[in-house]
Amino acid sequence: MMEAGDDQMTAQKKWHIANTIYGIVWIYSLIHNIRLGNANGIFMTGVAAVTPCLIPFLFHCMHWQPVYEIYLINTIFIFFASLGSPLGGYSVPGFDKALHFVSGFLVLTIAMILFYGIRGTDRLEDDRTKILFYVFINACNMAGGLIWEYYEFMMLVLFNNDAINHYTTGVYDSITDMMCSTAAGLVLTFLIIKRKKLAGFFLHTAEQFYQTNIQKADR
Repeated sequence: MMEAGDDQMTAQKKWHIANTIYGIVWIYSLIHNIRLGNANGIFMTGVAAVTPCLIPFLFHCMHWQPVYEIYLINTIFIFFASLGSPLGGYSVPGFDKALHFVSGFLVLTIAMILFYGIRGTDRLEDDRTKILFYVFINACNMAGGLIWEYYEFMMLVLFNNDAINHYTTGVYDSITDMMCSTAAGLVLTFLIIKRKKLAGFFLHTAEQFYQTNIQKADR
């Protein structure tokens, strides 16, 4: 069985590979949009240079020990979410909904960490605790989807930036975005209950962060 340190080394190597791929595609995006004279594409490519650094920067500011599974997930998600804009990904049918679906997995993982931190343990001792755990993480996931739609609405109100697609779809885009993230949370919860391998990855990531950065800090 691999030790926690071995897991982190493997995740770190995968993170470096993901960053290399990200950098290559980023350079392509910059050259592509310069050739097209696409000012918005160039700007969004510039934004995409910053977004993958936000999570590592947060860890640095909070003096948290790196959890490379989180870094890896962040890079992969931002690859599609940020570089998808200057490379026309959001014009592909279903691309945006797929991202919102995947975001449900990510927010649910954050909710697990929050649950462990509030209780001061990553153990689910009995059935009542497990039920509370399932309700809590899904409530947080639904709240996360709602807060994001609030953000997009404020972008519309303050800057007339229609990321929420208000003028073309009304509430349809917002509701379906929240439904996608909620559905992902329910799917992952089901996989956790059934102890499937995919669920184990997200559980392990949450437990790794708790044990490394919360549990040790409390000792």
